[in-house]
Amino acid sequence: FSPTDCFKLVADSGIGRGWCRAGLTMSEPSESGVDAKDDTPLTASAMVPPEGINLQPDVAAAIAKAFPSDDPIDDPEFDTVKHINTLFPNEQSLSKLEAFMGKLKGRIRRIDNEIQSSVRGQSASDTSGQALKDAQVGMADLFSRIQDIRKKAEVSERMVQEITRDIRSLDYAKKHLTASITTLNHLKMLVGGVDSLQMLADNGQYRDAANILSAMQNVLEHFERYREIPRITALHERVDKIKLQMSQQINAEFRKAFRRPEPDRSCDISQLAEGCAVIDVLDEEEQNRFKSWFVNLQLRDYRDVFNINEDAAWVDKIDRRFAWLKRTLASYAEKCSGIFPREWYLQEVITERFLEITREDLVQMIATRRDALDVKLLLFALKKSTEFEQWLVLRFPSREYEDIEEKPEEPIDRPADRESGGTDGDAIRNKYRQFQEEKQRALERERAGGQPPRRLKPNKFIGRVSKIFEGCMDVYITAQDRTLEGMLEAFVRTYKAEGMGGAAEDGEDEAGKTLDSSGDMFRFFRECIITCVQLNSQPAVFELYLLFKKYLNAYCERMLTAHLPQTTSIASVILKDASVKLTPEEQFLTCCILNTAEYCMETTAQLEGKLKQKMAPEKVEEVDMAEEQDKFHEVISNAIQLLVRALETQCESSLTTMAKTKWEQIEEVGDTSLYVSQMGKNMATMVPFIRSSFSSDRKYFTNFCMKFVNSFIPRLMTYIYKCKVGTSHVGAEQLLLDMQSVRQLLLELPTLGSATARKPTSSYTRYVTKMTTKTEMILKVVMAPHDPPQLYVEDYTKLIGEEEGISMLQTILEMKCLKRAEQQPILDAYKAIAPNGGADSDRSSKAPESRQTAAVANTKQRSIRKLERLMKRWQ
Repeated sequence: FSPTDCFKLVADSGIGRGWCRAGLTMSEPSESGVDAKDDTPLTASAMVPPEGINLQPDVAAAIAKAFPSDDPIDDPEFDTVKHINTLFPNEQSLSKLEAFMGKLKGRIRRIDNEIQSSVRGQSASDTSGQALKDAQVGMADLFSRIQDIRKKAEVSERMVQEITRDIRSLDYAKKHLTASITTLNHLKMLVGGVDSLQMLADNGQYRDAANILSAMQNVLEHFERYREIPRITALHERVDKIKLQMSQQINAEFRKAFRRPEPDRSCDISQLAEGCAVIDVLDEEEQNRFKSWFVNLQLRDYRDVFNINEDAAWVDKIDRRFAWLKRTLASYAEKCSGIFPREWYLQEVITERFLEITREDLVQMIATRRDALDVKLLLFALKKSTEFEQWLVLRFPSREYEDIEEKPEEPIDRPADRESGGTDGDAIRNKYRQFQEEKQRALERERAGGQPPRRLKPNKFIGRVSKIFEGCMDVYITAQDRTLEGMLEAFVRTYKAEGMGGAAEDGEDEAGKTLDSSGDMFRFFRECIITCVQLNSQPAVFELYLLFKKYLNAYCERMLTAHLPQTTSIASVILKDASVKLTPEEQFLTCCILNTAEYCMETTAQLEGKLKQKMAPEKVEEVDMAEEQDKFHEVISNAIQLLVRALETQCESSLTTMAKTKWEQIEEVGDTSLYVSQMGKNMATMVPFIRSSFSSDRKYFTNFCMKFVNSFIPRLMTYIYKCKVGTSHVGAEQLLLDMQSVRQLLLELPTLGSATARKPTSSYTRYVTKMTTKTEMILKVVMAPHDPPQLYVEDYTKLIGEEEGISMLQTILEMKCLKRAEQQPILDAYKAIAPNGGADSDRSSKAPESRQTAAVANTKQRSIRKLERLMKRWQ
């Protein structure tokens, strides 16, 4: 490069962009490679245009890569004003201006010296200059060679175009000649074919005519572009006339062959079959017209025989309609199967038209004679229609397919899975399973030729007639409503007349005995569901569901709740205020009602599941029989509570005897008292009978025992509070011994009188022990000496606790027959150590409350709330 070229290269590359803008001056070398004599300064304006150098982005990137710099002056987007403002943001910073200018000038001088040294070194190098000249000569030679090659390529291209021009002309000529020959051949075929077709049509040779006509139609499609040519138009018109001629001839022959009432038996069957081949070649409109004529001909007698004004058309003779079609199809198969092509499926077409006529007639007749349609007739028509549809499905299987819609897989990693305890291992297993399923589906698609999986469409004949009667299913539902009402009334009458049939007196094995009416009712429900399923009527299943709910509630109220022994009101039984005396027959009846309610509750759950299976998918969510199951469970609870009160009533006399016993007069502790033995005899009389009358499932008997303990212990304590033991500990010891015997009785209650030695459950044992322990603790406090008061109060708080308060202490002191003056020191001692300072002592002294009310207060509150809920349900 020459020095001038180097200066231009530096200016063009933008390397000196920074020092040019800073006002740097340098001497321009002479063309000979040495400095000029005059030191004319070369300013930035001499090297760079006034608007600066604008480089391409890729050039600027290459320079930045070759000469990396963090100096903001080297930034292509350098802004002088902004840079100066950055260096000197305020007046105080101008104090550093002189130093900065000196530093900048020194930098400029260094860069200037470096550039001058580089330029002079390059200018002094003869080798580099010679290499540049050699490169320039080589480039000029290469450019000239490229120009020669380009000229030769243009010449070659012109030669090829001249050569191929003739070839293209010949190719076009060949193409046009081939098309002309093909068209002439088609025209020859068309002209000859029309003449042949005319001759065959005149002679009635339909088979050959069908073959020629099929070929001619393909040829005519080739001449669609030439319809404006008169000759072609004439040939088209002639072909259409021949087609019309043959169509008229064939229709005349068929009308003659199938003439009513006497057909022409001289007609040749093979000639008619050949005529069908011609019809099959004609356009679709002509085919449909011919098929429609034949189908209407076959069904003409059907409209006459089953006219809607005739008795034979009514629903009670619907099976005759189906029998008529079966005879017609059999006659067609015998006489016409060799005439019409199988591809026409004329038997299926006749059947479809028959069903359309039948539907129109039945809909019109049912609309005008709806009152004459009873349930027996409706079920008969539905049954015959369903059977006929099944026969059609077997005779005419479905031939159409539909694609199976593949449901998209849910994402693997779902937040719900993680919240429900899903692990990463579960997600990996699910992902692998979905991968295998997708792989299997891909293999199935590959076996099917890449097509999605397909299945046969539902047969088109299903429900074609039976669906007519779905709008009449209210007749069936109304009839079943009347039937169920009659059944329920019959159940009530039979029960009042016969009761339980004296089963309890016969001594037979009546474990789990239920009312026979419950089984009859659910069997009827089952028959109704089967009938609807056989009739393929899903809307009727939902109506049955509503009907079943109605009569399950009615059965629960009129057969179960109403026939519980009415010795007292249910409200009194729930509140545990009334005495209930049940005879063995009434006890057996109560157990039977409980077993029946249990059976109904379990069977209702099964009935709900069965209804959901047979219900239309959009109605499944509306099916819910939880309310009915709750009512049966309520009957079970009431029956158990009634038996509990009956057993309590039997033990009432023993408790009364205990309260009236003169405990302070007892001198020594003996065996168990007589009232305890009598209580055990009463339990042994009733409990085994109840256990044997319950179902084999012991959960309700265990519930009965738990409820009895829960109700009996508070009543027992009420009577204990009435016992006047006195200050002698002998009576209290005897009473404590009796309570231990009572606890043993309660522990043995589940197995009392049982032939098999079975221990009660651990939960029951713990429950009884927990309930009776407090009674024993109270009696131990009664036994303790009351003097000194502080020690007695300590024993009381240790055995009874501080939860009972001063009222319990006062009740115990009354059992010890202490006078008011004797009680006061003990009460004062309790107040001194009580957490609340005996705040309730004033209330107890001003308004003394009996211990009986305090013991059963919580129980009564729970019973009242239960009664309120029961009353709301009954309302």
